Amino acid sequence: LIMGSLDEWKECGGELENEVLNEDDARLFRMSDVNLEKANQTTKYACWKKDDEVMDSSVVDLNQVLAIVNDKNKESHAKDAIIIDARSSGRFYGRDPEPRPGLRGGHMPGALNLPFVSLLDPDDPTKFRSMDEVRDAFVKAGIAPLSEDKEGGGEGQQRKVICTCGSGVTAAALAVGLEECGLRSKDDIYIYDGSWIDWGSEDDTPIVTED
Repeated sequence: LIMGSLDEWKECGGELENEVLNEDDARLFRMSDVNLEKANQTTKYACWKKDDEVMDSSVVDLNQVLAIVNDKNKESHAKDAIIIDARSSGRFYGRDPEPRPGLRGGHMPGALNLPFVSLLDPDDPTKFRSMDEVRDAFVKAGIAPLSEDKEGGGEGQQRKVICTCGSGVTAAALAVGLEECGLRSKDDIYIYDGSWIDWGSEDDTPIVTED
């Protein structure tokens, strides 16, 4: 991940390519490669993952997040996970409408809120604030440093952090900031890529508008 803009890259002497890729170039991404065809897309969102994939990758789906929210399986990751939401506080608490039609407002029970813009430099939003400021923002939002985290299911056990947002994009800003500021390691940070367009479009997922 490179902070900054394309203009800054060029100002620093960075090179650009204008090559036209061939259709068989491995660098091209096609929706058909993951069995997603435009004609079949709806407002419902399905997290793509391999069959029988468990929480060993950096991406989680609705069922895995639902297990965490319900805290049903005490022998799994559910008991030691934190969910943190990158959306604005207005959307998080259901005061502001969701920008996508058909979605309920509010947030997952037990989730924390840290709008991703809080991590960005106000003078240059293409860059993070200092890592000390980023760390302070996470701590203020409720992500305790490991030495102070007493709810992780055992002394010294790291709590996993699930980053979510509106569509799984700005959650990545939380994931990167969380790792870079040193509060959690990469192996304990996950992205719910379905995020609110997945959760909020279901009729029976639990949603609250208060803390």
